[in-house]
Amino acid sequence: MDDRTASRIAAAPPHGGISLAAVLTETVLVQALGTMSVLIVPALAPAVAASLGVPTLFIGYQITLIYVAAMAASLVAGTLVARHGGCRIGQLAMLLDAIGCGLMSLGRLTPMIAGSIFIGTAYGMIIPASSELLIRHAPPHRRSLIFSIKQAGVPVGGMAAGIIGPWIALSFGWHAALWAVGAACLTVMAWSQRGRRELDRPETRTRVPVLLPWTSLRLVFGNPPLRWLALSTFWFSAVQLSVVAFLVALLVEERQVSLATAGLVLAGVQLSGAFGRVLWGAVADATGRGLGVLVALALAMMAAALVVTAAGSVLPLAALIALFLLLGLTANSWNGVYLSEVARLSPGHAVGSVTGAAMFFTFTGVAVGPSLFSQFHDVFGSYQATYVVIAAFSALAALMLMQVRRLVAARRATAP
Repeated sequence: MDDRTASRIAAAPPHGGISLAAVLTETVLVQALGTMSVLIVPALAPAVAASLGVPTLFIGYQITLIYVAAMAASLVAGTLVARHGGCRIGQLAMLLDAIGCGLMSLGRLTPMIAGSIFIGTAYGMIIPASSELLIRHAPPHRRSLIFSIKQAGVPVGGMAAGIIGPWIALSFGWHAALWAVGAACLTVMAWSQRGRRELDRPETRTRVPVLLPWTSLRLVFGNPPLRWLALSTFWFSAVQLSVVAFLVALLVEERQVSLATAGLVLAGVQLSGAFGRVLWGAVADATGRGLGVLVALALAMMAAALVVTAAGSVLPLAALIALFLLLGLTANSWNGVYLSEVARLSPGHAVGSVTGAAMFFTFTGVAVGPSLFSQFHDVFGSYQATYVVIAAFSALAALMLMQVRRLVAARRATAP
């Protein structure tokens, strides 16, 4: 999307007085609760695994299942958003999350699988829906910051899972933690209805072809910078979810930290990610170098993971936690800048659909990453040693982003 098109979209007056702050509040809440639904089981991994009679490594496969469902949903999310509006699809995601949490709370393997599919389907819808809403309200010169603030809902949701989940589990049982998340999702779904008529105005919705998901994938692959940018996020997301999914298990099983303390560390990692998302969004807007910010984050992720691999087993616990906080500040904070770059490179009429197609690669990385981490854990024998895999993922992301920068620079050089 060129700046002229983006300016025209952002300048469109919000009918009915729906402000940017109101849209941002709604999208942050939906994102936070969607993420909390995804991460509440990893936050309670030892208790859930014991109840199901499976090893804690099972959580890696549960996360994979969630993101396989998200991959499929992301390909149709653009079509659903175009037909029904971003607010309505956000409400649908909240309903699916509530159903998923209810199923997983039953404490049996089959409902756990079904609930994970519901939650993954919801998660695949959230980002295309919110991108469609925000691109119509966010001014271009603040786009990275606005998208990053919205994406801060991810670590906020993870932080809530890390703090509230173990507290409820210790007080009332882990099933009650899932009930609480489901109830919050239903509350936000109902609250969003008050602005739905204005946000999903008929003139913002279109009848789109059934094959639009495949058209969107062709748009991504046919645009070399978008293609490499989407592929880089495969590795970014693999790093992010591998760190988050196994953090509690690493601290409890390899450093003998209590579940409650490990949950607080997870919350701290998510909090540093929330701060980092806003920080890097502001830096990207101030410098106009969003791609450069992404490259720097990939290199920092690689360095932190290498230190965990080489010295994690002998580092004092405080130093190890500091490394995890650094990973939160980097591996958990790239998303807003990435989505802003996707919107910038997308055709102006198809931001939601192209975002959904790009997120297909993001979700693929999440689906594959934790499973790969689980497999390599069997090879290396410990969570800390397996961080060498995270370092390799980060290096691949950096190389692909450097390719994006070269392609964008070449395109600008040849532009009339």
